[in-house]
Amino acid sequence: MLKEKENLVEETPKKEGISRRKALGLGAAAVGVVATSGLLNAKPALSNEPVTVQINGNKIVGDVPAQIINGRTMVPIRLVSENLGATVDWLAASRTVKITTSPDSGAVAQALPWKYQKLDVEAVRKAGYDNYMKGGCMYGAAVALITELAKTPGSPWKTVPLDMFKYGAGGVGSWGTLCGAINGATQVMSMALGVNSDLIDNLMNWYQTFPFPSTKLDGIAKFKNQVTTVAKSPLCHASVSTWCDAANAKVNSDEKKDRCAKLSGDTAAYVAQQLNDMLDKMPISKIAASADYASCMGCHTGKTSLLDNEQGKMNCVSCHDDHTKK
Repeated sequence: MLKEKENLVEETPKKEGISRRKALGLGAAAVGVVATSGLLNAKPALSNEPVTVQINGNKIVGDVPAQIINGRTMVPIRLVSENLGATVDWLAASRTVKITTSPDSGAVAQALPWKYQKLDVEAVRKAGYDNYMKGGCMYGAAVALITELAKTPGSPWKTVPLDMFKYGAGGVGSWGTLCGAINGATQVMSMALGVNSDLIDNLMNWYQTFPFPSTKLDGIAKFKNQVTTVAKSPLCHASVSTWCDAANAKVNSDEKKDRCAKLSGDTAAYVAQQLNDMLDKMPISKIAASADYASCMGCHTGKTSLLDNEQGKMNCVSCHDDHTKK
C-alpha cells in the first residue's frame, strides 16, 4: 500500500527488505510516490526513531532519511531506485514518477543457496502436472517447486524468470536427452541446497527404477490407471519409448502427454520431499545404483578400472547389450 507523503514511499512494516522488482516497479503504479524533496506541502510528524535502509546488506544513505510516520516505515523512492541502478524522473504535468531501469545496472543476484521453508508435497505434485501442459516437463517440474518455494517470506524465489525452463521440454528441445523433469528439479534443488552429489545420485537412481506414472494425480488427470513402466535410464527417449511400447501409444498422443505430465508432478514431488527432509535434518539414505551398472563399472569406469573408457552412472544395458552374457 502506498500513500502520498513528502518524498517518501510507504512500505508495510512486516515486509523483510525491498526486492529489486518491487523497488523498480513502484513508480508506474503508485499514486503519490515522490522523487524530489520539497515537492509536496504536506509536513507529516516525524518519529525520532532512526530507520536504516540496507540493500543486499549494504547501508544506503540519502538527503531525505527514511522515517517512521504514524507507525509506518516510509522510504524515499529515489534513494532506493538509484541504488538499484535505475533513474528517477518527476513528470509534473501528469504528476508521474518515472523510474527507468538499466540493462547494465550491474545488479548482483543473491548468492546460493537460497532460503526456503517446508513445502506442500502434494501441492507441488499437482502444480507439476498443471505446468507441464503450459511448458513441458522441465518447466512443469521446476515451476512447481519454485512457485511453492516463493511462498517463503523474504526469499528471492519470486525473481526467477520461469520461462527459462521451457528449453528442456522433450529432453532439451525435443532431442530426447536428459528428462526435463529431472533437469528442472535438479536445478531447483541445487539452488536451495547447493550441489549435493548424494541427493543428485538418489534422484537419478530413483527415476531409473520408479514405475511411472503413479496414480496420485488420477483425480485430475485426463487418463486414469495408465500403464506403468520402469525406464532404467534418466534419458527422455528411453523413458518415453519404453512407455509408448508398453501402452501401445504414440509419442505425440494426448495419452502420452498425460503420462509425462504425471511424471513431471511425481518428480517434482520427490524433490520437494527431499528438501523437506533436509530441513528436518534427516540423514540421506542412498539409493543404490542398478546392478547392471555395477557389473559394468568394474571394467569401464574409474581410474582403477580395467579400461577406464566410460563416463557416467546410468544403467548401461538400457542402451547397450551386455557383452558379458553373449
